[in-house]
Amino acid sequence: MLSLKTRIITGLFLVALYGLTAIAIALTLPSSNMVFQQNNEQLVAHLPDSGKVTVVAFSNGQSTLPATPTLLLEEPDVLPYYSDLNRFFDTHSKLSQWLTEGTLLLVDDADNHYPVQSKQRQLTQLPGLFWLQLVCGLAGMVICILVWVPAKRELSIHSFAVTGLSYVLFSSAAAIYSTRDFFISGSLFTWLSGLNHFGALLFSASLAAFLWNYPRRFPYRWLTAGFYLTFAVAIVIDQGQWVASPVDGFHSWVMGIFLAGLLGSVWQWRQTRQQQGDRSALRWVVISIVAGTAFFAGGMILPAMLQVAQPASQGLLFTTFLLMYLGMALGVVRHRLFALEPWWFSLWSWLLGGLFIMLTDLLLAMMLSLSGPVTLTLSVALIGWLYFPLRQYLWKKMFLRHRQELDEWLAQALPAMLKAQQDTQANAGMKQALNAVFQPLAIDVQPMMDSHIHIPDKGQTLIVPEPLEQRTWKLQHAQQGGRIFNRQDTQVASLVLSLHQLVTEARIAHAKGVREERLRIRRDMHDDLGAKLLQLLHRSSDTTKPLVREAIHDLRDLLKDMEGESLSLEAATLQWQEETLQRCKDHGAELVWQARASTTVLGASEFSELTRMLREAVTNALKHASTTVLSVTVEQRGSVLTLIIENDGVNADHPEGPVRGLKIMDSRARKLGGDCQYRKVQGRWQVRLEVPLSSTMV
Repeated sequence: MLSLKTRIITGLFLVALYGLTAIAIALTLPSSNMVFQQNNEQLVAHLPDSGKVTVVAFSNGQSTLPATPTLLLEEPDVLPYYSDLNRFFDTHSKLSQWLTEGTLLLVDDADNHYPVQSKQRQLTQLPGLFWLQLVCGLAGMVICILVWVPAKRELSIHSFAVTGLSYVLFSSAAAIYSTRDFFISGSLFTWLSGLNHFGALLFSASLAAFLWNYPRRFPYRWLTAGFYLTFAVAIVIDQGQWVASPVDGFHSWVMGIFLAGLLGSVWQWRQTRQQQGDRSALRWVVISIVAGTAFFAGGMILPAMLQVAQPASQGLLFTTFLLMYLGMALGVVRHRLFALEPWWFSLWSWLLGGLFIMLTDLLLAMMLSLSGPVTLTLSVALIGWLYFPLRQYLWKKMFLRHRQELDEWLAQALPAMLKAQQDTQANAGMKQALNAVFQPLAIDVQPMMDSHIHIPDKGQTLIVPEPLEQRTWKLQHAQQGGRIFNRQDTQVASLVLSLHQLVTEARIAHAKGVREERLRIRRDMHDDLGAKLLQLLHRSSDTTKPLVREAIHDLRDLLKDMEGESLSLEAATLQWQEETLQRCKDHGAELVWQARASTTVLGASEFSELTRMLREAVTNALKHASTTVLSVTVEQRGSVLTLIIENDGVNADHPEGPVRGLKIMDSRARKLGGDCQYRKVQGRWQVRLEVPLSSTMV
């Protein structure tokens, strides 16, 4: 099984080979020492001595053929009948034969005869329209390869890939014969025209199948089979010339299949009315297809079918098909068409990186071909000092494959694993380690189904189970798609898994040791300090007992915090109410308590901080103001807990105590991600605490 990048390279190599073949065929077409053009309804030839004559016939000294501007037609299938098309091919066949034999003569309107000499066609003589059509067709095929190779094997994807194949077939064939230097072998012309018709009909059938199966697949396969069967019937009718006109045998079939395909977009629109993602993808697909095909249909097929106007230049119209494929490529970026993974963009960057290196090579070669010592010195300096080191670096990063030894993957996996566990303080790090070692294009987590590390699909995927978490890691396309997974990778994955288990056990052991030490300190504080505080409470006077009770409560809260145990908000509220009520009684104040019961769970640190903030607010109200009525409101809205403490003593402008206490409350609130506000409201002093809760409902 080949790796992802190997398959892409193979596809690109075949596309490049096809392009070179098209160029080679175009160079085999004969050229002459004359240039032919159409002037109104006449055929005009520019002679080698810069003269210009009107051509009325061609001759080989024995036979004569009439010369008409029709011989310059860019696309012969616009002729009204197949008989005209066959006569067109026969005339070109004879002219090409006479030119090759060296007997071709040009006859002008004054009955003068001029010999036409054959010349070898050069690469620089290929016109820009040839390169434009060929490059557009190859570019469309490249886009289809980059979609088809990494995508899932679905009917719609296959159909889309076939549209790219058919596009490069009909565009390259037309590029060869539509940019000829007048002369071309009749048999080659017939073959290229047939290839053009084959590609055009296959394009319509594949596009129709694609529209009926994307984004929702049509439930019945017979419709897709019907489109390709229609294509087969149409090509047989066209090439067998079972009807009289190319309109009936070719153009009508192309247009009919295309319109039937557009009906599929209507069906898709109805099927995706409840799925906005699919609806957006469909909208983008239809816009891309219409933008790429409307110009050709309106400028070429309809005029040929209706015979009401001269068709536009086929070569220029073919280039508009590239708009469809560019639109599809942009749709992958914007709407994730074809369910391609985000790593599809890394394939593009890899391809463009290689193309950049090739273009740099060509540019430097052109610079070296220039004359002049300064240019030569500059080119050599750029090559030696800048280009070669940069190219070697890029080549090593993008193309070289190497086996990772034990020290290499250990140096990659262990730091990633430790950093992940340090950052999250959870059983994490396996994903980071697998990413660091194998560098897959995609990595997903699934429920644990199998306990063995294995490679299920010929090297494309590596399955790594993680028993501690009861989950399985699915890695796709190793080394960014540069190679397939092998047996050694299963051994390395087993070592990574063992290392992860070892790191996890070490973290658990460390956490257990910390917890045991915390419990020991808590036990000592409870036994020693708690006993002394209780003894002090019994020996204290009535005036100091409240202070000792507060110290006992503080010690109790501190011990709970050290336990790390959670508490429901309802239970916490009851504790807060009981403590506040006792403190109000000690200071001769009335407590008005309002609370809405909630089953939200408070973490130990949350409970501790909230208790201290409430206690500080109550202390400020009872000790630093003439409070007779203290009002406390506890309510939760969503994930935000609000505490409102009001007193009727108002005096909160004490120069020392309250100010410092408010700053402490504000600091504690910010620690929990909340806010502390204090102000006078209708003659009462109010402290408002708002804190987001991180716990869940029980």
